[in-house]
Amino acid sequence: MVKCLSMEDMFDFLDGRMEGKKITQIERHMQDCPSCSARFEELLETEHTISTLFPPVSVEATFTDQVMDKLTKKKTTKKHHWRATLATVMITAAFIFLIFSILQKEDYQNASSVSIKVKDVKISDAFIYVTLATSGYDGEHLLLNDPDDYDTSMVFSNGENRLSGFITEKSKSEVTFEFPLFDVPDSRFNLLFYINRLYGIDGKWSIQVPIDRRDMLAQTENVTLQTSFEKDGIDVNFIRAQHGPENSLIQFETKFTEEMATFVEQQVTKYTVDLPQDEKSAFVGYNAQILFDVFNAEGQKLSRSIPEDTISVQNDRYAHTITLSGYPSVQNGGYLLVTGVKFELPTNIRHPLSIDQLPYTFTYNGTDYEVKLLPDQRLEVSSDAKTTSIKNWHITVDHKTAWDYSEFRTENQKLYTTFTLEKDIPFDSFILYGQTELKYVYFDKPITVDIH
Repeated sequence: MVKCLSMEDMFDFLDGRMEGKKITQIERHMQDCPSCSARFEELLETEHTISTLFPPVSVEATFTDQVMDKLTKKKTTKKHHWRATLATVMITAAFIFLIFSILQKEDYQNASSVSIKVKDVKISDAFIYVTLATSGYDGEHLLLNDPDDYDTSMVFSNGENRLSGFITEKSKSEVTFEFPLFDVPDSRFNLLFYINRLYGIDGKWSIQVPIDRRDMLAQTENVTLQTSFEKDGIDVNFIRAQHGPENSLIQFETKFTEEMATFVEQQVTKYTVDLPQDEKSAFVGYNAQILFDVFNAEGQKLSRSIPEDTISVQNDRYAHTITLSGYPSVQNGGYLLVTGVKFELPTNIRHPLSIDQLPYTFTYNGTDYEVKLLPDQRLEVSSDAKTTSIKNWHITVDHKTAWDYSEFRTENQKLYTTFTLEKDIPFDSFILYGQTELKYVYFDKPITVDIH
């Protein structure tokens, strides 16, 4: 989360209502802040849209070239000459807000034959789902192939720009983004999409979606939770619950007890004592999560209504994990039962392999694991989804991390981890690590948590 210029400052800057030192401060901030630079370009794009809806005014001859030059440049941290633009751009804040209310969905498309537009927006008490659809492409690639192809964010009226949103569904012509609302108190804000590559085609596509959720927010309540405990190696603290008409979200944090943290530290030392220092970086990610069920007021056990979201922060000994779990609304009563704990602990699986050995199969704790090389510089590890105990993997070449990013999927009762490998690393031979191993502990007696 980045603290940026307020909307009021941005509008004053555009309208030329600043002088001297204040202008210099704003210019310096936008030179160093990609978020504010991008938002400034958005306002310029809005001005361009306004000019198509209302009669033109008399401006300098260079105005169109300057604005279109701004629109077609890729997002960058390179210094812009803001004062030259101010001489020709004079839009009042009230007028911009009026246009934003008229244009419920607006987008900018570059000169590429491929276009992308908003197809659907769904707002619930817990999430916003935005589906984008493309046209003008006949190839076989998926539309967004790399996390670096796009940025998504929420922009609030106070100037705060929060990086948010992730892809939940993707096909050749459509993609759906999900924006969590658990820590979003604002009722009105904008969702921004900046796309610099579609189907491998470089360009600039910018889409803004105004959001108004006043009615839904009025029906939603937040509750501070009081339950915390230590048991069987795990330290648990329940933080907050949000109950809306559709979903109930429950936030809690987990970490190892000091005794368990010491045990994990000893295991890592044992497994890495003979490894080069660079390869020891694979031995991270250890954490603990509670096993629990949520019941409504009638005592009926509920299934999750949305995928569980976890954030783990690794320190020197273990990961501190914050979890957000969503269920059908229990606004009118319900409770939570903690039944046990799932640990992700160190494992000593290490397979030096060469390309000639692939596909390669090995067995660990009764489960077969298969390693395959896929087209487009990708490597895949698969296993039985029900019996697998190795959740995370790591790949090194010459003691260095050899992959750029990974994707997980479950299909036909198989669990797949697909790595996109670094393009500049020779991949004749490599080492595959089992990064963490799952262990389950069940309590003798469940712990009841009041979520109201």
